[in-house]
Amino acid sequence: MNASNSMMQFLLHVLVPLLLSLNANAQADYYIGDTIELNTIGNQSADHAAIAVNHFGDVIIVNHTSVNSTKKAVELNALAPLGETRSSGYKLFNTRLLGDPTLNIFGVGNDSCSKPDVASMGDGSFLVVWSRHDLSGNQPSRVEACKIITRHIYGGIRTHVQILSTRAGEGILLDDTSDSGDAGFMPDIASYKGAGVAKAIVVFAHEQSVVTSFTNTFREYDLMGKKIHWPLGSSSPTLGPLVTLETNIPVDNANNSPYSGGLVLPDAVIDDAGALTIAYESYLISPHQWYFGPPRGSIQLRRYSTDLSRLDEIEFNGHGLDRHQRRPMIATSDKDATNMLVLGWNDIDDSSLGVHRAHFRTVTFNENTSGYTTPEVIPWDESFGNKDDLANVAMSGQSRLIMTTRTLPNRKSLNGAFKSTHLPTITKDFAPNSDRPWRPAMSIHDLPNSRSISYLSFEGPATSDPSIYRIHLTIQRLR
Repeated sequence: MNASNSMMQFLLHVLVPLLLSLNANAQADYYIGDTIELNTIGNQSADHAAIAVNHFGDVIIVNHTSVNSTKKAVELNALAPLGETRSSGYKLFNTRLLGDPTLNIFGVGNDSCSKPDVASMGDGSFLVVWSRHDLSGNQPSRVEACKIITRHIYGGIRTHVQILSTRAGEGILLDDTSDSGDAGFMPDIASYKGAGVAKAIVVFAHEQSVVTSFTNTFREYDLMGKKIHWPLGSSSPTLGPLVTLETNIPVDNANNSPYSGGLVLPDAVIDDAGALTIAYESYLISPHQWYFGPPRGSIQLRRYSTDLSRLDEIEFNGHGLDRHQRRPMIATSDKDATNMLVLGWNDIDDSSLGVHRAHFRTVTFNENTSGYTTPEVIPWDESFGNKDDLANVAMSGQSRLIMTTRTLPNRKSLNGAFKSTHLPTITKDFAPNSDRPWRPAMSIHDLPNSRSISYLSFEGPATSDPSIYRIHLTIQRLR
């Protein structure tokens, strides 16, 4: 070992325990089991949160927030544990602005930033992406990104999170050549979790075409991907080329029941073998793409090798082929014993019955080749009625968590079921003190003592004004 390496080892041995002890002596802003309303920039609604946790237990929550009746901004909240025992509590960093619509990047005074995603990377940092739109529709939308760092190189918590970006309020440009169209982009991140690695792939949908007949609207989308590598110590990433992963994805609808919200909605992960897996939605109406049967809704799952050539494809259907299958969410872990993936989505009937159901599956892929086990159904109780929305999933090496927003006669609930290794499934309401929780986002973090912790954000009424929504956070022990 040379002298510089010896000095580095000495500094790590001396400074890391010192920094952790200083963290533990700080005053905590949050304790496990509490539910808090996160700060927001401005006084209007905040929604569409995404959440990620790194190997330290630091958590990042990103969301968009209204700055006026039309424009949105993207903001960040972050917490970090103040000790190796989670009873020490968490430090809450100041709320930061990531996507600022007032910068007028398009030059027409009509910017809006929306629908971010966040993922932890193998070096302990976080990658955040979002979309920026010209609301007048005259210029192509942009996909932007930034890197978030919560800790110093020796492991100590920073006084303020570090944001690596083009400038305050503007992310590093990933793409401005694609058409968001009705899909609205809603980019998603799949990150590599190898120790010290800061690599990811960002995926989003590009609208190829829209054709409207007297009764139906026919759309086709490309699924795009862009690799990001952010070297340690660099202020900017190395970007790969924009790659078309899938093409001609149909998302049609009858004109008397138009879609609201985003379309295609890809969700992506990197599995144990380093393969990219993406789930997205499809809906096909005759006579589109030479199809002449009844309307066909499905969730499509695709898996790609490290060179992004296709390995596997699976189609998932709901209770009726003519129903819309919406908002797929997938999760995996590189810490479990198998290359398993968990999938959840919503099965929506547009008839007058308004039935909304949730579906959950597991599938295990071969490590180094194509091939997979027969997908298995995760049982989900539907005896309560017909309103489960916004299905979501999370997975760690020790635990699996599935959840929906459930509409009950007098309130909504975040109804979740978690399964830990060699233990029975446990179900519970994760937000019992909120009567209108909505849109859960969640991650799981395993502790050294074989316990797991869930990090859960959701939309709920603001304390100051219940007519608007804010982002709430609860961190809970699963077992």
